Amino acid sequence: MATTTLTPTFQLATVSSIPTLHAFDARTCTWQSYRDRISFYFQANRIHTDQDKKALFLWSVGDTTYHLLESLISPRSLTAEDTRFTDLIKLLDTHYDATKNIMTSTYDFYSCYQKSGQTFAEWKAELCEKLRHCGFTTSALKNKPQDRALRDMYVIGIKSQKIRQALLKEQDPDLETTEKIIQLAERLEEDVRHFGNPINHADYTVAKLHNHQPKRHKQQHTPSFVKNEYQPCETCGSIKHLRSKCKY
Repeated sequence: MATTTLTPTFQLATVSSIPTLHAFDARTCTWQSYRDRISFYFQANRIHTDQDKKALFLWSVGDTTYHLLESLISPRSLTAEDTRFTDLIKLLDTHYDATKNIMTSTYDFYSCYQKSGQTFAEWKAELCEKLRHCGFTTSALKNKPQDRALRDMYVIGIKSQKIRQALLKEQDPDLETTEKIIQLAERLEEDVRHFGNPINHADYTVAKLHNHQPKRHKQQHTPSFVKNEYQPCETCGSIKHLRSKCKY
């Protein structure tokens, strides 16, 4: 009797049979996590070509991210054939690059205190999420823990809000650069105080002199007979005129 060998067949996934990929929401998920899930999604559904990945990604990513990509890729078009899925991923990688926010993320991490009613587990989860973006293992100072500690403390503890804002704009400065920024900002503030106070004092002095000037002006033009107001005329005895004006 002849035996029949069954050959397994595989059916490629079609768009209608693929589970929907949810849209990306930066408020609830990091781009890095969403990007990793996209990779698993395509792998699980045997989606390999760049054009298929691009089509499914743009169809699912959501209006906010779609419009963002339109802006990032301009003047090119998302629908252009030479626009690849890998190009879109690189654009979003650059836009959501956590390393460029190391200073801000570190400041947020050390400023994250336990909130009223927040359990320890919830607080820990929040800290761990913020910790991911601090770059403790990828920063330029990853092998210089003392420099990193000083730099972070400068940002957290400095009194001047303007200097802190200047530091937070930096990507990942070394300790020397951070200290130069602080010292330069302090010198500028000192120059403003040095050149600002004399000007204010001079303005005050001028105003003060100006206010007193009319009184001195009146005194200088006071008629001379006022000084003799209570000296009687030697001829008639009247106190209403001077002797030289007397008609007698």
